[in-house]
Amino acid sequence: MNKNITLTIGKQDFTFAVNTQDHNDFVDAAARGGSLTAAAHNFAVRAIESDQKEDFKKLLENSPGAELQIAGALKEEFSPVLEIAIKK
Repeated sequence: MNKNITLTIGKQDFTFAVNTQDHNDFVDAAARGGSLTAAAHNFAVRAIESDQKEDFKKLLENSPGAELQIAGALKEEFSPVLEIAIKK
């Protein structure tokens, strides 16, 4: 599955092409207990549209921790929480 997600960060729109593999890699890296910041950074940078990559990298350089917020927003939009109940 592929999904284009546009986030407005500050006053600029950034478009991300999120796919299942990148999403799963992010979740797996976080679950392994590695650096969550690195996993979030990799997820966001892989997904950003190529023509926005330089502006996005500048945003990340000037906003420590932004990648965690951005990856969280992307994950939430790509894989929303389902309401699941066990029937007995």
